[in-house]
Amino acid sequence: MSLNSLKAGKFLLTAGLLVVLVQGLWQLPDLQDYLFPGHQLAADLQSARRECRKIGDDLIALRDRVDYLKWFLAHRGPDQKVSINRMLSFPFSEFIRSLSPNFFWKVNVYLAQKTRVKEERRLRYLEALLNNIDLQLRQPSCPKSTAILPKNAAALSALQQIQAFQHQWSVYNVKLNKLIEQLAWLENHDYKD
Repeated sequence: MSLNSLKAGKFLLTAGLLVVLVQGLWQLPDLQDYLFPGHQLAADLQSARRECRKIGDDLIALRDRVDYLKWFLAHRGPDQKVSINRMLSFPFSEFIRSLSPNFFWKVNVYLAQKTRVKEERRLRYLEALLNNIDLQLRQPSCPKSTAILPKNAAALSALQQIQAFQHQWSVYNVKLNKLIEQLAWLENHDYKD
């Protein structure tokens, strides 16, 4: 090896490590707040909006599944007809319902519990995210970031959005608790032929 190739290798290694260091520093939240004060806040609010939408959709799906289980429990018997409305919402479950009612019951209770656990996790994540955003707005991490002080109009708008998300969170939490109670009742009244 020549002396020039060793120098070039050392230079490329140093340059590569420097690029990795700069990329790592660029991802630090404090540096992001310092350079772009409102960007992280906007990203957090967008994430909260996305989580609220997912939670709402999953709560509707869980409510539909619990209603389906209630309907099935209320209409016991071997001569259950296939429901077109239920077939569109739950194609697999409606297909196996008449063939194996016990398996149908267990599968749907399992799927409802799985959705319940996913919803509980999402609600905890959303609560932590909203608390973190609220703390960021009330106590800015860097003194030069005037865009996130509560006196600013954009920050007041963000605080109002956070309050709306917190209200949505409490509504979702109440709905989930009611569905959990109904699901527990359904599990205690297990389907038996």
